[in-house]
Amino acid sequence: MNSDLKQAINLLKGGGIENPKLDAEVLLAHVLNKDRIQLYIYPDYVLTDDENSRYRALIDKRLARIPVSYLTGHKEFMSLDFRVDNVLIPRPETEVLVETVCKLGDAGSKVLDLGTGSGAIAVSLARYNPDWSILATDISMDALLIARENASRHNVTNQILFIQTDLFDGVSPTYNFDWIVSNPPYIPTGDLANLPDEVKNEPIIALNGGTDGLDVIRRIIKDASVYLKPYGCLAIEIGYGHSESIQKIADETGKYTDYSIIKDYSGIPRIFCCKSNDGSRRLQPAEKT
Repeated sequence: MNSDLKQAINLLKGGGIENPKLDAEVLLAHVLNKDRIQLYIYPDYVLTDDENSRYRALIDKRLARIPVSYLTGHKEFMSLDFRVDNVLIPRPETEVLVETVCKLGDAGSKVLDLGTGSGAIAVSLARYNPDWSILATDISMDALLIARENASRHNVTNQILFIQTDLFDGVSPTYNFDWIVSNPPYIPTGDLANLPDEVKNEPIIALNGGTDGLDVIRRIIKDASVYLKPYGCLAIEIGYGHSESIQKIADETGKYTDYSIIKDYSGIPRIFCCKSNDGSRRLQPAEKT
């Protein structure tokens, strides 16, 4: 097995793959249905012809820049395993959004997750807050089917209602949410061509934020206050360099107060939070960026 793994690592390295050793290990562990550590516990294991054939096929696909998560069908997020077939692959940066809402949310919170995709945000919030109820929307029925499967996998189907709709279109304002959360598309259209090839394999609808990357975010900020309780909070993942523009968008509505910009693990402003201006709960002041 060591020789097969070494050969795969060399192939990926020669093909310009950024993390050849990690990717080769993950794919081999997937073929063998083992944990990565077991690859080194049993180094003398000889792959069967079928295993070797499937492994080489996965390596070839990885060389074609198919993301590892699509090849395995899985991605870890918030220490939970998610199915991610043809949906946006959850990123570590989005964990900051979940962690923020978990930290600031109250017992029994009602949450609206816009553009749920794999359901990573909604399922994680439900899994770590058993008394919360969540409405998760997506325009794609295929995405919703995957999100529902992930909810079932983590035993939170009783906490989440999934509906197919474009943002707020199918949501009644009578719901009155404590939190509205979203990881919307925020990449400017002109930047899409420069994305890594791996990212280009992900759904364009989940990436394309319009000319300046803020088309969907504008829509969310414009309408969110109608669906929030008087003290309700809005939390949105944002792109690099967008924080000042988004605060200006919120200012122009006259509907929000107590802005907060939260940085990701790399120190990049990543989460925009605010609350409806009729509420009483206060967030931390926004950092200057």
